[in-house]
Amino acid sequence: MELYFPFNKPNFHKDKDEARWSIAGNAHADKEILALAFAFNNEPMAVNMTLQRDYAERVDWIALQLRDLTFSLVSSTLYYEDYDRVDENTREIYRRGVMAFGNLAPTYRISLYRDKPTILWNFHSLLSGIQMMFSFALTDEAMPLRLCKHCSFAFIAEDLEDLFCKSECKKRHKSK
Repeated sequence: MELYFPFNKPNFHKDKDEARWSIAGNAHADKEILALAFAFNNEPMAVNMTLQRDYAERVDWIALQLRDLTFSLVSSTLYYEDYDRVDENTREIYRRGVMAFGNLAPTYRISLYRDKPTILWNFHSLLSGIQMMFSFALTDEAMPLRLCKHCSFAFIAEDLEDLFCKSECKKRHKSK
């Protein structure tokens, strides 16, 4: 709770198998917060709590998580770039590097929205949303997430042949 509510902690109680929390009596509880709490009453507690005004995710913690995602991107890139130059043990290290990041499985539901069925994701934190977007970008075949061959900046390749994040990097790489 200290990680996610560093300013004002909700009135949270946990007994053996049951957890409950209340915003009643909270000095910051206003009509908006109460309306959100009632609107999302049937959602998991984590979803409801993330919508509260005092909810936060520490920047240093998010930065650490982003470094972990970078490790997964680099492992994935090296796996394919060095596949023929490395032994099977090294390939296995790269595979484990990619597998290490996730283990979060956001839930979803399908809703009939406007003119077609739509997947609605349920993210319980900013991090789980970022991880899901990263997963889609890493596995996108049409516009893959890549590391620039010159500056190692992560970028989304608009063309399958793109190896550089911008034309300046391509020019500088060729001039080496």
